[in-house]
Parts: sequence; C-alpha cells; structure tokens
Amino acid sequence: MIRRSLLTAALIIVGSAALAPKTLAQTADVPFTGNVSGVCNFDQITPGKLGLNQVTNPTALAGGFPGGAFGKVFVSCNQGARVSISKPQQTGGPSFTPSYSVGIINSPFGSTDSQSSNSVLLPSGSGLPLDIDMIVDKGSTLVPGNYSYVTTLTIVP
Repeated sequence: MIRRSLLTAALIIVGSAALAPKTLAQTADVPFTGNVSGVCNFDQITPGKLGLNQVTNPTALAGGFPGGAFGKVFVSCNQGARVSISKPQQTGGPSFTPSYSVGIINSPFGSTDSQSSNSVLLPSGSGLPLDIDMIVDKGSTLVPGNYSYVTTLTIVP
C-alpha cells in the first residue's frame, strides 16, 4: 500500500509538471535619448578706447587710431561657432550722424566687419581671443566732448 501511495504521488507530481504552463523569459529594450546643444560664452570683456584720426582737426574716432586701443573679448565654445559684429551705436557724447561707421572683429581665425555679411568661424575651445575695433567718421570736424559707442557681437554655435 505504501508502494501504491508512492506510485500515485509520483504520477500526480509528474502529471502536474507536464500540465503546468511553461514560463518563457522575456526582454524589453528601454531607449534613452539626449541632446547636448552648442553653447558659447563671452568672457573677459575689455573695453576699447577711441583715438582720433588727427589731433588738430579730428573727424573720425577709432580704436586703431593714435591714443586708442582695441576692445578684447575671449570666447568659449563647446563646438565650432560663427561670430559677427554690428555697426557702432552711439551711447554718449555730442550726437551726430556718421558719414561712415563700421564694427570690426580681428582674430587668429579670421576677420570680418559690420559692412559684410560674413562672420568669423571659431573652432571649439576656451579662451579664444577676439580684438574688437570700430570706426565712426563724421566727415567734418568733431565737436569737443566725451564720445561713447557700443558694438554688439553675435555668436551662433
């Protein structure tokens, strides 16, 4: 009888195992995406100083004229970028409409000015130097005063 009980139990176990549903391993891929955008920053902006085209009868102001100095800007970019410059805008001093005005970028990577539609292509990196100049010419003698101008740099990664 014990034998019969063991045999019956064995048959029940084997039958249950045969009828039990089989589980299959499954996998799923979970995708991830991300975007690192191009970023540029202007660092260490040093203002320029306007010099006179001639001392006795000045008609024009520029950073490159005697007594003047270029402005300087350092740029940091995580990818290549294009930089351009605007025409100078007067922010102080005796007002006049210039007969000629231009903003200028000089760098080891190229030069451009506000008169052209070109921009300077900068490589990725940090501490990329740009020399900034500007010229305004009245076309006639300038009135004595303290003149101030600003040029705007635009950078597109």
